[in-house]
Amino acid sequence: MNSRLSAAAIGLLLMSGCAAPPVHFYTLGAPSVALNTTALNPTMPVVALDRITLPDYLDTQDMAVRSGNEIMRSANGRWAERLSEAATSLLAARLGESWPNTFVTTARQSSTPNARLSINVTRLDITQNGQGTLEADWTLVPADEHRDVSRARGIFTASGVTTTDGGNAALTERLFNALAQRIAHSIHP
Repeated sequence: MNSRLSAAAIGLLLMSGCAAPPVHFYTLGAPSVALNTTALNPTMPVVALDRITLPDYLDTQDMAVRSGNEIMRSANGRWAERLSEAATSLLAARLGESWPNTFVTTARQSSTPNARLSINVTRLDITQNGQGTLEADWTLVPADEHRDVSRARGIFTASGVTTTDGGNAALTERLFNALAQRIAHSIHP
């Protein structure tokens, strides 16, 4: 009987030693995305922000870094939601802060918004050696056909620690914050 208990105890110890490290989930906008606290009123212009587009291989919950032409996915780090959803929420919050007299939303509206903003990220590289590059273009289409469509593009770079998933998340957030700042200054809803 003692040998059975000993064997079972040893088996449990061996199995517990093989357990994988826990998975950690990361968001953009830690600890939470700031919100525009300006009171809404019925005359406030509305900008509908479409979900941003990302290259397909990045629009997942997997955190990744690039090494040359190899994409290496993190064993323990995941985005809390698809990266396009997290980035869209962050950009809506940052643009709302930059445009306090405009309601920037990602939700469907029951009425036609005053403008629709589309953002296309064509490149988002976070490298093993701590370099980050984001390339994007954006278009603001006013509902009023007599107003001009605004288009712009930009390339953003930053560096940081990418040897940890937390460092990867922080660098990614810095790149999206730079994008939001450029959009806010390049177009006026």
